Amino acid sequence: SLGLWALLPAVTGAPTNRRTCVFFEAPGVQGSTKTLGELLDAEQGSPRVIRCLYSRCCFGIWNLTQGRAQVEMQGCRDSDEPGCESLHCDPRPRAHSSPGSTLFTCSCGTDFCNANYSHLPPPGSLGAPGFQGPQADPGESIWMALVLLGLFLLLLLLGSIVLALLQRKTHRVRGGPEPEPDSDRYWSEELQELPELCFSQVIQEGRHAVVWAGQLQGELVAIKAFPPRAVAQFRSERAMYELLGLQHDHIVCFITAGQGGCGPLPSGPLLVLELHPKGSLCHYLTQHTSDWKSSLRMAVSLAKGLAFLHEERWQHGQYKPGIAHRDLSSQNVLIREDGSCVIGDLGLALVLPGLSQPPTWAPTQPPGPAAIMEAGTYRYMAPELLDKTLDLQDWGTALRRADVYSLALLLWEILSRCLDLSPDHRPPPFQLAYEAELGSAPTTCELWALAVDERRRPYIPSTWSCSTT
Repeated sequence: SLGLWALLPAVTGAPTNRRTCVFFEAPGVQGSTKTLGELLDAEQGSPRVIRCLYSRCCFGIWNLTQGRAQVEMQGCRDSDEPGCESLHCDPRPRAHSSPGSTLFTCSCGTDFCNANYSHLPPPGSLGAPGFQGPQADPGESIWMALVLLGLFLLLLLLGSIVLALLQRKTHRVRGGPEPEPDSDRYWSEELQELPELCFSQVIQEGRHAVVWAGQLQGELVAIKAFPPRAVAQFRSERAMYELLGLQHDHIVCFITAGQGGCGPLPSGPLLVLELHPKGSLCHYLTQHTSDWKSSLRMAVSLAKGLAFLHEERWQHGQYKPGIAHRDLSSQNVLIREDGSCVIGDLGLALVLPGLSQPPTWAPTQPPGPAAIMEAGTYRYMAPELLDKTLDLQDWGTALRRADVYSLALLLWEILSRCLDLSPDHRPPPFQLAYEAELGSAPTTCELWALAVDERRRPYIPSTWSCSTT
């Protein structure tokens, strides 16, 4: 036990509905969580405390080196994550920050619960089958039994209420229920049928949709098919594509939205988009190398497309807000026939706060911290998203910068296949960013340790800086 409880000041005037946590950031720690709460004044010699703004959850991070634990960070979480229901700080191994050192983190949901921990396992027990995490001391057993008994009685009461409601429902006069917003009936009524749409073959599968090649009225198209359970993702992406003024040479062209017909082919909501037969940037770089001119064409077009997305602008009397992509990866960038790039997959894109929005333009409700922190492919996440220290006070600028980080990784992938940057004009086989260091499926902990803690980036050969192209 660290014995910090005795040093904590009394919570003067703290509202009961706001969580209060210990706040500490070791010198040299990257990022800050100050913006997630309101720092309170503390007496000299006492730990600082913070009153959470966005969650009722505290966290703590400790670095265990040669059997000695040093606190790295303490403060408020940005949202109530799994684990925040814990009443005590129960540390779990998070990552190896360096050889012989291990980071432990905890989340908990009571005032000042992150001030202390009861137990850290010895270094030799990490990952061992017998490791059960921190052990509760004996004095807590009776208290825990009372809590469990209370939960049991609460569940019994809820069960009785549900049973009474079900019995009441059986005696009600039968009537048509209101359609739920995401029900089949609801979305099918708002979408046109596309009888002339033909599916050809699957070209990409994602978390929420499958992309097909097909034809609409004789024209080759890409069809993004969503299952009925993913109607919310469909509506979000459709709304983004339908924003006025979003047309650009390096943003994938939206054609229409509709629904599929009966039969074995997709029958849910569909987005019909421009087809690019050369496929994704990842597929193209795997199959092809390029000279300096071709590499530059891909890089510049990609940068132009992202700059257009980020820009807030008026054009021909139409207002286009700034947009953060938030899932920029070589799978979500396509290659045009002329060798330039277009940015696709706006499923996680977010409209950014603007300075020149017209009075009649009504954006959606400003997102909360959890929604702002949401991002796509872990490999391309900026460090401030990996460790959740994104600046929430100026989140529009922060999300633009996170996109630029992803763009830099894509530029690295493009240049890694450039013939003119290789001394023998034989570039190595294509690898994704960080694939050489972490393999094809890195975990968030591995990416955090590499990109945040060690501040490493993909290797840049010396021949790149010596090139005369």
